[in-house]
Amino acid sequence: VNFKNFDVIVAPEHDNLNGDNVFSSKGAIHYITESEINKAKPYLMDKVKSQKIVALILGGPNKYYSFDKDQLIKIFNVIKSNFISKDYKTIVIPSIRTPKMIIDLAAKEFSECGYVVRGVDKQAYLSSLSLATNIVVTCDSTSMISEAAISGKPIFIAHMKAKRNNYRFKKFFKLFKEMGVTKDLGEKVESWKYSKINEAERIATIISSKIKN
Repeated sequence: VNFKNFDVIVAPEHDNLNGDNVFSSKGAIHYITESEINKAKPYLMDKVKSQKIVALILGGPNKYYSFDKDQLIKIFNVIKSNFISKDYKTIVIPSIRTPKMIIDLAAKEFSECGYVVRGVDKQAYLSSLSLATNIVVTCDSTSMISEAAISGKPIFIAHMKAKRNNYRFKKFFKLFKEMGVTKDLGEKVESWKYSKINEAERIATIISSKIKN
């Protein structure tokens, strides 16, 4: 479709859309706000009581990533080695694409050292982003990584072997790493700061201004 059919197009930078009416976002546009994250904080406070919490945000199989058991076990073992062994507690959050088999596997691995949410629960998701000192997100979802970036917390991406060319994912990973938002799971666990990413608000302001003019 010709871009000229639209007044404004908003697309993630890693989608490689260019034009005078195209506004590129750093990562995916999403609905999460900082205020609702803060408001949801108490939701899981009684479930996990620790000064050091790692939130594991799980996606699910798609046309790029298979989420086979062996790859998941490797990711879980790295989290155990890098976080749990250093007295972190974990909160595991599934998404709508997370199969029951993966949730069951996570429960088997992490129930004794934290809390595993067994279904899709938006308040639990938001609460985990607020409570976590570190966040681990599986590599299959640029949206979930972008959502986590509004928290300003250190984010580790849990990479898996791709089934097909994932060049757009690679471009996204490179961008967020260069921006100081993410590191790869397995890198040294440390705290770092970056400007919270709120592209929905930034681009909405631009579009609102265009409408007024």
